[in-house]
Amino acid sequence: MRITTLLENHINENHSALQAEHGLSFYIENRGYVVMSDVGQSGKFAENAEALGIDLTRVEALAISHHHYDHGGGLDRFFAENKQAKVYLRFSPDDADYIAESPEQPARYIGLDRGLLHENADRIVYISEKIEVLPGFHLLTKIPNDFPKPSGDQRLKIQQGGKKQVDTFEHELVTVLEGKKGLVVLTGCAHNGVLNMVAATRNTFPDKPLQAVIGGFHLHHESVDDIRMVGEALLAAEIPAIYTGHCTGDNAMDVLAEVLGERLKRLYTGLVMTF
Repeated sequence: MRITTLLENHINENHSALQAEHGLSFYIENRGYVVMSDVGQSGKFAENAEALGIDLTRVEALAISHHHYDHGGGLDRFFAENKQAKVYLRFSPDDADYIAESPEQPARYIGLDRGLLHENADRIVYISEKIEVLPGFHLLTKIPNDFPKPSGDQRLKIQQGGKKQVDTFEHELVTVLEGKKGLVVLTGCAHNGVLNMVAATRNTFPDKPLQAVIGGFHLHHESVDDIRMVGEALLAAEIPAIYTGHCTGDNAMDVLAEVLGERLKRLYTGLVMTF
């Protein structure tokens, strides 16, 4: 299994042609198939793919981790680059507006472009239960609440039918890659909590070892004690590698590194991971 980070918040100091932005995008080669997870917030993932010599027309399926702009904002560019791959999203009501607001910042829309989704309806598959899209490419929707969700989610809302409430993130999925040696979990932003996503994976694949957890953990609003709790639980889970970045927060990654030691790896644009 080979996973190339097409886009992440952090630049690649050894490859000046690669761009970074607040978002995530992974290009995945596994078991003879080519798939992707997320496309960032713009077309930069595609420009990075070109700089890395990656052909996006080879992609056979794309999963969008949740309905936020920094993970699906690049869909228009993906549809322009790739004419056949289906795009998988967890079902979301058509009238659901995803917004972010705080005392310091007025409410702003952070969802996907609905017009684009309607225009490309023939390319999109909405799921409400687990599915194996291609051999070794699993999407899970049943995420338990065994552990607390990040408190930073409180500023993220869903507005529907004239009512606004804290987003429960029922539009988020877990991507699980099944390789020859075990499982790799892609979290997107882990708004449901990275530990709950690990639990979802182990509930679904109780006999399969976990090789790695990769993605954002949305810990940038959490206390040091809460971050340590997450790190200690990941350490106790005996997962060999934890790759994180994006919405985890640099300070939170420093705390996780204190707990996880060499198991903690930092994501950046252009990083290649093999399992």
